[in-house]
Amino acid sequence: NVYPEASRLVQQVLRSRWIGQGGQVNEFETHLKNIFNIPHVVAVNCGSSALRLALAIAGIGPGDEVITTAQCCTATNHPILEQFAQPVFADIQYPTGNIDPADVVKRITPKTKAIIGVDLGGYPCDVEELQAIAQKNNLVFIQDASDSLGAKYKNKFIGTLTRFTVFSFGAVLQVTTAEGGALCCLNDDDAQKALRRRWYAIDRKHRKPDNKGYYDFDITEVGYGYHLSNISAAIGLAHLPHLSQILSRRAQIFNLYMDNLKPVAGIQLFEYRSDRVSAHQLFTIHVKGRDAFCRMMRDKGIEVSIVHARNDQYAIFGGRRKDLPELDRYEKTNISLPIHNKLTDEDVSYIIKSIKNGW
Repeated sequence: NVYPEASRLVQQVLRSRWIGQGGQVNEFETHLKNIFNIPHVVAVNCGSSALRLALAIAGIGPGDEVITTAQCCTATNHPILEQFAQPVFADIQYPTGNIDPADVVKRITPKTKAIIGVDLGGYPCDVEELQAIAQKNNLVFIQDASDSLGAKYKNKFIGTLTRFTVFSFGAVLQVTTAEGGALCCLNDDDAQKALRRRWYAIDRKHRKPDNKGYYDFDITEVGYGYHLSNISAAIGLAHLPHLSQILSRRAQIFNLYMDNLKPVAGIQLFEYRSDRVSAHQLFTIHVKGRDAFCRMMRDKGIEVSIVHARNDQYAIFGGRRKDLPELDRYEKTNISLPIHNKLTDEDVSYIIKSIKNGW
């Protein structure tokens, strides 16, 4: 039912002839604020742009260091380079794949200005611990919640906890705008800066038309072409009403996997703490004999993937590190199983049966 509604809303935008940033973008932002009780939402063209905005507003620049994780999409760490800053990779927790706060502390230097915590696969990182580290050391904490729309941490929706929270609405996410993202801000000043800077640092709300058919305004900060279009927002508006159903179905599949795979030899399930609720963008496990496991699954027509390779293997991020022992363990055993709201119980049963039969 989502796609006919998305098509209808897109056609409505096309008929209006205002396909750039406009009313649908405003409506999409308002819906996100109201659903999740987020103070400020600034919709942008992708999650990576939202991260760049957060770093720029926080004043991260040349020579600064940003502590981050290598176990994520490269879209998390490219914005650091775009600010001419240096990514510093901290180790991860083997049972979750998320950044390890204890190792973050060890990476802090006089050059450190920010910490990025990624909610890998929709499972919230240790927000409280990372926030405390940031506050103690006068650092900015940014939560990359690209995968975790609708997730909760200590009974609060992700997006309401940190000064900057980033969501993605890419094609594979629970709610999509085809391509898109959002920067969520807790305070008005950050939000106003983000609103200006996503559209070439022009204050569209307060500029005034003049007699020459232009506007009177000044530009005082660096701006970007990061705005979301009405067409993209229309697609998002069609998907948002279905989010609860989507998350519910993913949670059902998660529970089927957890209940049935726990006793399987050679499988180690991830850790899921009771103080947080995942958005279940991924279902990742640790597997002994992973190559044989992958061959078996593909022979049975089941797609599996590591999803993200460690970022430090790429030359642009400085090359492979030798001081990330838990990531070294993780990269040898992690694999993600299919999890999608369109999977049937029969599909999931087939996947579980295939795994139980061994590899």
